[in-house]
Amino acid sequence: MSGQDLVARLLASFVEELEGHVAALNRDFLELEKAGPAQRSELIHALFRTTHTIKGAARAAAVTVVERATHGLEDVLTALRDGGLVESPPLFELLFGVTDAMAEAGERIRRGASLEGAPLGTFLPRLAAFASAAASTSPSLVTSDREVGLRAAPSPSADNAIRVRPERLDDVLDQASELLVTARRLDERTDDIARLRALAATMSDAGPLLVAIDRYASTHHGDARKLTGDLRLLDTSLKRLRMVPFIEGCRHLERAVRDLATASGKEVSLLVDGGDVELDRAILDGLRDPLLHLVRNAVDHAIEPPAERASKGKATRGTITVAASLRGSEVLITVSDDGRGLDLDALREQLRRRGLPEPTRDEDLVSNVFRPGFSTARVVTDISGRGVGLDVVKRSVESLRGAIELSFEAGLGTVFTLAVPLTLTSLRAVLVRAGGRIYALPGTAVRRLVRVASDQLASVGGVQTVLVAGVAVPVVSLVETLGQAAAPRLTDGKASLVIVSAQGIEIAALVDELIEERNVVVQGLGARLEGAELVSGATVLPNGRLALILNPGAIVARARNTSMSAPVFQERAPEEKQRRVLLADDSLTTRTLERSILESAGYEVIVAADGVEAWELLQERGADVVVSDVEMPRMDGFTLTETIRSSPRFRQIPVVLVTGLAREEDRARGLAVGANAYLVKSAFDQQNLLETIAQVL
Repeated sequence: MSGQDLVARLLASFVEELEGHVAALNRDFLELEKAGPAQRSELIHALFRTTHTIKGAARAAAVTVVERATHGLEDVLTALRDGGLVESPPLFELLFGVTDAMAEAGERIRRGASLEGAPLGTFLPRLAAFASAAASTSPSLVTSDREVGLRAAPSPSADNAIRVRPERLDDVLDQASELLVTARRLDERTDDIARLRALAATMSDAGPLLVAIDRYASTHHGDARKLTGDLRLLDTSLKRLRMVPFIEGCRHLERAVRDLATASGKEVSLLVDGGDVELDRAILDGLRDPLLHLVRNAVDHAIEPPAERASKGKATRGTITVAASLRGSEVLITVSDDGRGLDLDALREQLRRRGLPEPTRDEDLVSNVFRPGFSTARVVTDISGRGVGLDVVKRSVESLRGAIELSFEAGLGTVFTLAVPLTLTSLRAVLVRAGGRIYALPGTAVRRLVRVASDQLASVGGVQTVLVAGVAVPVVSLVETLGQAAAPRLTDGKASLVIVSAQGIEIAALVDELIEERNVVVQGLGARLEGAELVSGATVLPNGRLALILNPGAIVARARNTSMSAPVFQERAPEEKQRRVLLADDSLTTRTLERSILESAGYEVIVAADGVEAWELLQERGADVVVSDVEMPRMDGFTLTETIRSSPRFRQIPVVLVTGLAREEDRARGLAVGANAYLVKSAFDQQNLLETIAQVL
């Protein structure tokens, strides 16, 4: 390894280590600022250890400015410990300023930028001044490393820890997820084997072949199930490696509350509840900025000054609580305060000022706080009121496939509730078919699945609705919400609806088919679809097809502004009556192919394996047209046609013969016995069959 490589590795390790130490300094300085005499000595001792560790690492990595800053910090801590200095607001402003500047220096190193002119350098003379002032009043402030116990052996847990770059762990997890999809695909090949066996069963002397197929099917199924099970365990284990306690994403919040409260002359405490709840590191990283914004907003915008709180009979110190709890496969996070609550008059004033419609219901009025550029701050500060607000928080939460809701009590406080998945790598999803495509809806946003008849729908204010738990929920077309052409409306039967909830609003999304609920592996959309707000990802299904994962929040927001082009149910016109085709062919493969063609064209199809069965079905169920092979056991197609033509009841039914007999005399015989059309399989064309049936009907 070259000297340059060694330096680069030392700096990378130093930056990674520095981040944790800076967090420890922030935590302990905050505790020291509030500590009583009993905790003071222990906290100063912990700060000494952290500072000394940073100094040693900075010396090893040749980061001189950090080494000098930690040396100055040790002098100040020594003065604090020995009584030469006492805690004061100016001292803590210095200590927090040094901590911030140390973090900024680490970011410079991470980016490969120079430390020349870094803010940390400006703190060196101020640290020296505080230490010198203390030295002039204290006879002895110099203490050796041994005296403060800085040479303690590292804990066994630290020796056993292995640092892994997050992106490398993500790569391994992605590969395991891909293998899991492949294993599931193999497991579902059982259906293919069953179809192969059914086809083989139609062959003569198929005994040995069926035995071989059964043996292979048993082995394949066992191996596939074992592989799927093992990979699922591996996938679960890897996901656990990504899980971190919620408290790790809240470390920066207390410092932010402290700084903002001090700057605004307020008294505010931050409480964190549910800090041991674990969630995916990527989710927690994505929540850092939204949580910081909500907490800053609460300090600046919700918590009243001490005098105002006292006049309302409240404690002069306000409280902000950040809490996390598990709910199924998602985490609920609340950011609540005991401040003044939402100012509805200010909301209405802002709407009028922007020329926006003013909702009559308070619930609809409150949802406007998430509009881009919307703010109710009466005084513009560097914290709130500049039009960069809760819409940013909303977008950030939705990018994590989550949702955010707001509730409040006037004069008593505000609660923001964030619901996010435990992990971004997989999710429990409801698969639906709409407009010929398969989509996945995150299960956390799906309240229920319903099938309704036409008499279960009602029109409310010109909007079709369905009653769900006593509440009228508007019905929308999913494909039209996605900007696609409207699907044909139903004439009878039942409609499939997915009740989707986001931001406290529910819609009933009309889909073609409810497929299933299953765990899916989430994949990114790539650069081309990054801006597609209605879609948050994609997943590969076991059959190899791609399903887009929809963004519930964006879907609900778009649906509220999208009206359905037609009612869910429409009356069937007389000429739209579905025609029935009786299909007779002794080949399972041919029957399957032709049935698929006819059903796709809108026909109802009943099938028979030979002429006798076809004649029995015709008498039992009737038909609008008969499509028959010629060479069949028990009764061939020629005889079937003659039988139909000799029947007073069925003689008018059109008959189309589809056969492999291509000789002219065979064609002539078919027409002679009464067939309306004679098609040869060797020249078989799907469109030709459909056009022929349309002509004879």
